[in-house]
Amino acid sequence: MTAALPHSTPAQTRRALAGVMLTVALWGGNVVLLKALLVRGHLNAETINVGRFLIAGLVLVALSVRAHGWPRWNGRTWAQVALVGLLGNTLFQAFFLTGIRANPAGVAGLVNGLVPVLVVPLGLLLGQRASGRQVGGVLLAFAGLMGLLAVTLQPGMSVTLGGFGWIIAAATVWALYTLWNRPLGERVGGIPFVAFSLVLGCVPYVLWAVPHLTFPGDAPPWAWVGVALSALGANVIAYLGWANGARVLGAARTSVWNTLAPAVALGLSAAVLHERLPPAVWLGAGVILAGAALANWPGAPRVGGKARPE
Repeated sequence: MTAALPHSTPAQTRRALAGVMLTVALWGGNVVLLKALLVRGHLNAETINVGRFLIAGLVLVALSVRAHGWPRWNGRTWAQVALVGLLGNTLFQAFFLTGIRANPAGVAGLVNGLVPVLVVPLGLLLGQRASGRQVGGVLLAFAGLMGLLAVTLQPGMSVTLGGFGWIIAAATVWALYTLWNRPLGERVGGIPFVAFSLVLGCVPYVLWAVPHLTFPGDAPPWAWVGVALSALGANVIAYLGWANGARVLGAARTSVWNTLAPAVALGLSAAVLHERLPPAVWLGAGVILAGAALANWPGAPRVGGKARPE
C-alpha cells in the first residue's frame, strides 16, 4: 500500500509517507481541538473560523506567490476558483463547526470518512464512472451510515439525528468541492488554487461573521494558540504534506490513509475529551470507515479527486 511511484527515491518515499501520516494525525486531531475550543475556550464558531481563515489564507497566499508568482488568470478562472472556494470554505466551515458543536468530537470526525464515500455517487451524477470495488465500498459505508442514523433515533443518545445531519451536510459540500477542485487544481496549480480559493471563498462567511465576532477577556491564552495551531496545522502543513504524498506515492494510495483520520479523532476524543460513545456508534463508524477504505483502495481509477485538506 505504500509502494511509491517509479520516479521517486527511497528517501522521497519515506518523507512522503511521514508527511501523509502527519496529515492524518493533524486532521484527526483538529476535530478534537475545535471541539475543545468551542466547549472550553470561550470562543464562538465565528471567531474561530475567521481567525483560521486569516492565518491560513495569509500563509498560503504568501507560499503560492513566492513559488509561482501572482496568478495571471482570466476573469472566468477567478470566478470559478471563487465559486468552488465558496463551497469548500464558507459552506463547509459553517456546516462543519455547527456539526462539531452539536456532536461528540469522535462522531464529528467521521466527516473525513464520509467524504470519499459521497464523492462516488455524486461523481456518477456528474457523468463520471466508478468501479465495482468503489460501488461495493459505498454500499458498505452507507450500511454503516444507516446503522448510525438508527442509533441517533434512540432516546437519550449523545448523537442526535439533527446533529448528525450537519456532519452529512458538511461531508456532502466537501465532496462536491473535491469533485470540482481537481480539474481546477490541475489547470491553475494545486497551491495557487487552494490559497486563492480559500481567500476568495471565505469572503461571504467573513462578512456574515463580523457582527458575531467576540474577544472575551476570560478566554484562556491556549484558546488563541489553538486557533493558530488549527489554521497552520490542518490548513497549511497538512495540505502540503498531503499534496506531496499524492505526488510521490500516488493519489489512490494516499487516499486510503485518509480513512485513518476519523479513527484518530475517535481515539483522541475518548482520551482527551473523555467522550464515551456507545458500542453501536463505534460499530457504525467502523463499517463506514471500512467502506471508505474499500472505495479508495488502489487498483481501479478513482472517482473524484484528492481527499479533504481540513
